Amino acid sequence: MPLPASARPAAPASWQRYGHLAVVYVVWGAAYFAVKIVVGGDSPVAPLQLQVWRIALSGVLLVALALAATRRLPVMRPRDLLVCAASGILMWVCGNGLAVAASRHATSAFIVMAMGMIPLWTMLLVSLVRRQLPTGRVALGLGVGLAGLLLIFGPPVLAGDTSAVEPGYGLSTALILTGAGLTWSLGTVIQQPVLATLPPIWSAGFQMLAAGAVLAGLAAGTGTPFVPADPPGLVRILAFLFLLLFGSVLCLISYLEVLKRFTPAVGATFAYVNPVIGIALGWIFLGEAPTTVALGGMGLILAGVYLVLTRGRDAA
Repeated sequence: MPLPASARPAAPASWQRYGHLAVVYVVWGAAYFAVKIVVGGDSPVAPLQLQVWRIALSGVLLVALALAATRRLPVMRPRDLLVCAASGILMWVCGNGLAVAASRHATSAFIVMAMGMIPLWTMLLVSLVRRQLPTGRVALGLGVGLAGLLLIFGPPVLAGDTSAVEPGYGLSTALILTGAGLTWSLGTVIQQPVLATLPPIWSAGFQMLAAGAVLAGLAAGTGTPFVPADPPGLVRILAFLFLLLFGSVLCLISYLEVLKRFTPAVGATFAYVNPVIGIALGWIFLGEAPTTVALGGMGLILAGVYLVLTRGRDAA
C-alpha cells in the first residue's frame, strides 16, 4: 500500500532545508566519537546511564522549547501520539541505544562505518511498506552495501581481528549494529505521515519523552544505577553536553525537518558524510585507525548508497 499523499515531502521552501541537512551531516558525524568519550576509558559511564539522561533531558528540553515557541499544546490524534512513541522507541531505545551499547566494546570508527547501512535499510523497508519489489538499481545497491558490511564485520567475527572490536565481542557487536541500523530505519519510515501534520519540534519532544520513559524503566528493571559510581570528569561532561544539546536536541529537530522537506532516502544521506567525520575524529584523537579491509567495506557501502539514492534524486 503506498504511503498517503500527506506523507510526501513538502516542496522546498528556502536554503534553510539545506542548513538542516548540514547540521545532520556534521553533528551526527561526531556523535559516536562523543559517545566513546563518555562510555569508554577508565571509570566509564554505563551506556544505559548515558541514554537515560541524554534522552530524557532531551525530551524535556524539546517540549519546553516547543511550549515557549507556540505557547500551547498541539492538536493531536491518539494515533499521532502512538506513532511518535513507537518511532521514538525504535530510533532511540533500539537504534541509537544498541549502537551506544556497542561503543563499550568497539571503536567509534567501526560503529559509524556499520551504521552507514542506514540509507539502504531505509529503502528496503520503504519497499516493504509500499509492497513493491525493489527496482534493479535499488537491489544492486543493497547487494553492494551488504557486501561492504560483510567486509567490515568479517575480520572481527571470522578472523578474530581485535583492532576494532574487543576479543570475544565480534559476533555480538555485528548483530547489535545490524539491529541498530534496521530499527533506526524502521522508526524513520513509520514516522513520515506524522511529519505532515505535527511540527518537528513537537514530534521530536514526544519521541524523546517516550524513549526516555522506556529507558528509565529498563534501568530500574535491570538494577542499573541512575548515577555513575564515580563523578565524570570535565571531558566526559563536555562530551555529554554535546550529545544532549547538539546530538539530540538540535540535530533531531534538523533531522525531522529534513524528513519533512526531502524524501526519506535523501534524509538518510547523512550516511555519506557521517563516516568520514567519525572516522577522522576517532583516528586523530583516539588512535582508532581503521583497517584497509574495513575502509574497502565502507567504500562499498557508500557505493551502494549512491546507487540507491541517485535513483530518486529528482524527487528530492
